[in-house]
Amino acid sequence: MRKTFILLAILSQFLVLAFMAGERETILRAGAIVHLRTAPIDPRDIFRGDYVRLNYEISRIALDKPAATKGLKELPKGTPLFVKLIEGPNGLFEPAGVSLEKPPDGLFIKGRSRYHHAAMRTGSPAWIDYGIEAYFVQQGKGKKIENRRGGRSQVQVPLEMEIAVSSGGKAVIKGYRWSPLGIGLQVLRRPAQNPRTADTPGSAAIRLTLANTSDAPLAIVDLPNACALNLEPVPWAKKHYTPAGNPCESLLPGDNHVIVLQSQQEKTMDIDLSDPRWLVNDDQTVKEIGRLEWSEQFRLVYRPPDQTACRYLENSEIIWHGYLPSRAFHGRGNID
Repeated sequence: MRKTFILLAILSQFLVLAFMAGERETILRAGAIVHLRTAPIDPRDIFRGDYVRLNYEISRIALDKPAATKGLKELPKGTPLFVKLIEGPNGLFEPAGVSLEKPPDGLFIKGRSRYHHAAMRTGSPAWIDYGIEAYFVQQGKGKKIENRRGGRSQVQVPLEMEIAVSSGGKAVIKGYRWSPLGIGLQVLRRPAQNPRTADTPGSAAIRLTLANTSDAPLAIVDLPNACALNLEPVPWAKKHYTPAGNPCESLLPGDNHVIVLQSQQEKTMDIDLSDPRWLVNDDQTVKEIGRLEWSEQFRLVYRPPDQTACRYLENSEIIWHGYLPSRAFHGRGNID
């Protein structure tokens, strides 16, 4: 009897593993294919070889109104969440809403809350795991991927994971590719520790670098007054900061704004965050971001004009479109 029980237990484990393997192969073969942008880290697991640990852009996103107003004051760890996906430029997919219920139609990916979230409210960000946070590679290749991505003070090249998604939202990693455009951030000047007057800059000066990391020519758009860049608060910011002014309204790109970068060529932009161009509204007050609380972080996001606005430009066919965020930083120059 005891031997029979042990054999049944072993058999059941094999059946579970066989089912999981079969489900995975079915998703890889028949699932919808999406590309999701990531920021990899390279830990080592001596029992399973090299792998790249992944955080996705959709790993931390704000909950939309249906999720935040369903009578929940807390979101327990492991709560199922459904993220709708829409396709953007370059075949990258972006979140179009998060809910506690399975969407009735459209493409979506299913995840679970990574942590316990208290004080639920509309716009509150949640960490979400999708079961695709580890990508196993050949021995030694994980570090090569991390080196290709670039370090904190270097140009970083986003890794874009190829994901197969089932009709029920289950995701499986199929492969990866590299973004043709990399971005880097470097501090040029930090403000005085205690600015004495309003005339003393309270924010850092930084250098943003865009780099063509592909093997072919690629074009970027450099509008006057750095209007191809947006200053955007991180999802976990305490407040919803908005630009104090809008100097870029109705600005159209011309051929003189297009810069063709050859393979591995870079374009740098020096930005003084104390300049009026980068002031934000903090409730009813206009402030430099360097004078906000230390917990408040931002990103500079490269957002060139869309394909419609660029369709008549000389090098329109090689202009990179989409959005590319920098590392998070505080206005006084602390880079995440």
